[in-house]
Order: sequence, then structure tokens, then C-alpha cells
Amino acid sequence: MNGMMMAMKSLSKPSLNVILALLLVLFASPAIIAEEAAEVKAVDADQIKALIAEQQGKVVVLNFWATWCPPCIKEFPDLIKLYDTYESKGLQVIAVSMNEPEEVEEIAEFLGKHKPRFPVYRAASTEEEFYADFDEKWWGEMPMTMVYDKAGNVVKMHKKPLTYEEFEQDVKALIN
Repeated sequence: MNGMMMAMKSLSKPSLNVILALLLVLFASPAIIAEEAAEVKAVDADQIKALIAEQQGKVVVLNFWATWCPPCIKEFPDLIKLYDTYESKGLQVIAVSMNEPEEVEEIAEFLGKHKPRFPVYRAASTEEEFYADFDEKWWGEMPMTMVYDKAGNVVKMHKKPLTYEEFEQDVKALIN
């Protein structure tokens, strides 16, 4: 028996499992991240408005965020919790990343870690015109969250990070 085979035989089954898991992570992760990156569709201001219009009859929380924005990263788990709590009562969360196109892998890695069940898109542009085209009251502050009632009207615009309690307060008032 060669040296490699003897070394493998001397490893315990749990040790082999750990080695196999590490190899899987090392070699499979880039493919998974690339696949998730390809799934983050770029949308322009008009497409975002259309996505919101498609949700008529639901309360919509639209959140603009980025992986390089610490307050955005901090509030993202609260968006997930909000969606998980209120989806069955008629809530839709839509997240739009304001990362640059070359940062799509960072978006995918972030989403792979947090695993939101709501749709996440990437803004087709991060130029000033995008902000103005979307809403003239928005100048690019982030995170930025807009809350829409069931008829598709904007009822809240927050240009700051929110806590779960603040998200919930906005949503509960519209769902009930």
C-alpha cells in the first residue's frame, strides 16, 4: 500500500468528513456564487415601478441597499424577519442593490449568506439620473426604504436605516 492510502486509512471517519466538506466548500463555492450572481437581475427605475405595480393588493416594502453600506447590511436581517413574519398576511419585500455591475459577486455572496426569500435585484445604473428617475425626493441616501399601501401608493419614505420595530410599525398599520 502506498503512503497516501495508509494515511487515508489512519484517518477517522469524522476526519474524512471534515476534509470532504472543506474540499466541497473550496471547489463548489465559486460556482454557487457565480450562479447566484447571474440570478441578480439588473432593473431600471421604470422596471422597479412595474414590479411594485404588479404587487397591487399587497403592502410593499421597497429597500435600496448595497454591500458596501454598513447600515444597509445591519438592517437586512430585519427585512428578512419582517418578510418571514408578514408574507402570509400580504406583505411583499423587494430589495434593490445599488452595487456597481462589477460587484455582482459581492451581492451574490451576501445573498448566499443571508438567503432572503423575497426578490432581490440590482439597479441597472448607479448614476444620479437613476435616483431622479425613480423619485425626485431621493438623492441617493442609503439605505432608502419606501413603503407602499395595497393600492400602490407611497405612504412612507425613509432615507435612513430602520429597526425591525420601525419596519413592523409601518407594515402593521397597512396590513390590518
